[in-house]
Amino acid sequence: MIRIVGPALASYLVGSLPIARLLPPAREAGVSPPWVRAALIVADVLKGAVAMSLIGSSANPYAQSMVATAVVAGHQWPFWPSARDELGLAVAAGALTVVTPIAVPVWAVLWGIGYVTSGFVAAGSAAATLLFPVVIGLLAGWPFALGSLPVCALLLERLRAPLRRILAGEEPKHYWR
Repeated sequence: MIRIVGPALASYLVGSLPIARLLPPAREAGVSPPWVRAALIVADVLKGAVAMSLIGSSANPYAQSMVATAVVAGHQWPFWPSARDELGLAVAAGALTVVTPIAVPVWAVLWGIGYVTSGFVAAGSAAATLLFPVVIGLLAGWPFALGSLPVCALLLERLRAPLRRILAGEEPKHYWR
């Protein structure tokens, strides 16, 4: 039990690290330059990858699933007082890439299909997240698919608000010409 709970708690704390607070002038100004947003995304990907590499490096798929879920949960609901409402896609990408390197390309293709067919970024994210375990199961094996289910559930929970805005007609749609 301690072999799973200990790494999960440690990865939750790693996920809670307030990376966005490292660049306070960008937050205070309200508008951040594009390089700041890109640096934050890279830092979040590294946060997930480091947590999986250092904490969840055991061959036990249950421990890997728990560490990936905990690092994403720590990013979405941080222990420290910091920004809430984070989606956690970058952290999940970093964590799942360590488990199976085809995770990000598969998710990106699924997102592209969902985005092109719907015209909504959030709908593309939801479609990719829903289909991800099935496609990973077919390509990499069902243990990887089962391990990604809790992470996908956390990501879908954060997509509820944008999907509600889509259904209410408040979300901007991209129209293809």
